[in-house]
Amino acid sequence: MAKPVELIQRALPFNEWPAADQQLWNKAIQDGDLFTDAGMAAHWRPTTRKTYTYSYGRWLRFINCRYPALLAQSPADRLAREIVLSYVELLKEQQLNPTTIWGYVNELNNVAYRLMPGTNWAWLRQIANRLHLVVRPRPNLESQLVPVQSLFELGIDLMKQSKSKKPRRSSSIHVDYRDGLMIALLASMPVRLQNFGNIIIDQHLKKTPGGYLLIFPEEEVKNRQHIEVEIYEPLIPLIEHYLAHHRPRLLGEGKTDYLWVSKIGKCLKPNHVSERITRVTQRELGKPITPHMFRHCAATSIAETSPELARIIRPLLAHTTTATSEIYYNRASVLKASQSHISTIQSIRESISKLNLEEVA
Repeated sequence: MAKPVELIQRALPFNEWPAADQQLWNKAIQDGDLFTDAGMAAHWRPTTRKTYTYSYGRWLRFINCRYPALLAQSPADRLAREIVLSYVELLKEQQLNPTTIWGYVNELNNVAYRLMPGTNWAWLRQIANRLHLVVRPRPNLESQLVPVQSLFELGIDLMKQSKSKKPRRSSSIHVDYRDGLMIALLASMPVRLQNFGNIIIDQHLKKTPGGYLLIFPEEEVKNRQHIEVEIYEPLIPLIEHYLAHHRPRLLGEGKTDYLWVSKIGKCLKPNHVSERITRVTQRELGKPITPHMFRHCAATSIAETSPELARIIRPLLAHTTTATSEIYYNRASVLKASQSHISTIQSIRESISKLNLEEVA
């Protein structure tokens, strides 16, 4: 009798996977050499590999609970259409939103293709595509954007307020200063959350004779692009004040080399950094701006202020192609055309109004 499946979000640990699945996984992620081809998933970054390990482990946990006898079959045989549809139905029963359900099945498809590339997975891709049709539409991006200058100023204002005679709350002085510094620093150099949330002092944040550098080696960056940028000069004394005063107060008796510290003396993990930034921007600006949205805000601000400067977006955001930059360049061009159009219409209206007045006179 099949066991009930509770909390399907959980995954079967890798060491509990069937041997055949472990072998396929290890083969897929192995690096190549002079005599051996790299596996289909060898290019996955550590975070991507972790995500897909969990995704496939979630699928195996479902099999273990609902169809335990199938674990004795080959991975390809047990990954059958009717079983996948049963998996989808269970996800719906547990009232997961359509976006989450699509994500689970889409990730399962991506893993299956790389673990068993000789099998035709067109039917699985089709299921994922149909699930995507009912995914909730994303909010309009433009309505969520704010000028990156506003984000930077918000961070500065938070730090100033925490140091003033009238802080927001006396119990949150150090937290407000930290949050302000996170927002101002991210606005000035919008690197990806996994890098920004994992800054280690003296490893990523390095003191120089003239200030500070942020350095992320290519193996730690999503698209394997080495990042090395100077911290914006006005932020240097603010960082030093955080390191000398606010961070030690937050740290208390705790010990960590991570730059961002929680109020209980532990390092803030990237997801917690994201939560804080999103919550503070919602509170102060009325819009929840996620760390990823900082990248959109920065690129759009550059493109709209000076479209010809949109070409610097690629190195600023560490994009490997110009495709993303072109989106912002085109958006800026459309905005400029729209502004020109509005100006023309206004001129026509003024001319007509003037003409009517002359006729009346």
